Amino acid sequence: MDHTTASTLAQVGIEDLFKVILVDGLKAVSEGRELRYKVVRLRETGVAEERIAVRLAERVVEHRGVPRLLVSDAEFKLALNVQHIEAFVCDSYTIPAAAIDLDMIGKLSTHDLGLIEQRIALVTLAAEVRYGNITEEQFHAIVAGKPAEGVEQAAQSPQPVGQAAGVGAAAASLESGPALLADFVGDGAPVASSIP
Repeated sequence: MDHTTASTLAQVGIEDLFKVILVDGLKAVSEGRELRYKVVRLRETGVAEERIAVRLAERVVEHRGVPRLLVSDAEFKLALNVQHIEAFVCDSYTIPAAAIDLDMIGKLSTHDLGLIEQRIALVTLAAEVRYGNITEEQFHAIVAGKPAEGVEQAAQSPQPVGQAAGVGAAAASLESGPALLADFVGDGAPVASSIP
């Protein structure tokens, strides 16, 4: 990270890209006293960590009596967050990456997890600058919350097409569900006129 990037981060209140200060912290008991680990050290991840995250997120479930391997997107996201965490720190105590698992992350408040996820996004963006996928100027604009030139903006979702195009200030008149579905499936199969 160069001086310009560091100064951009400092302008938005970030002194160290790889250090997150939590609000509630991770509660733990050590030597009979309660600790709150409020500092998180992050690291960049690679393919090996992504593979570990997939394995952490895998679950075997039975479907109709047959065991199936299931990977949940939400569990994978949490497992990848675990891989980004180098350590939790509180005073002279440290919980290293090897001891951090999904159950430990589950003890964080939603707000603290959000802080970690936001910082992981910035770490990933900084890596994109290093790899040449975005420029320093684009990085600075994104960090400052401005639209970055040359970076494709996300499309509006859902796309206003078909009969959904009129939804909003000039909404079309109410239509039945089958009429709305006709936009997406065409005429479909003929409907039987009578039910046996």
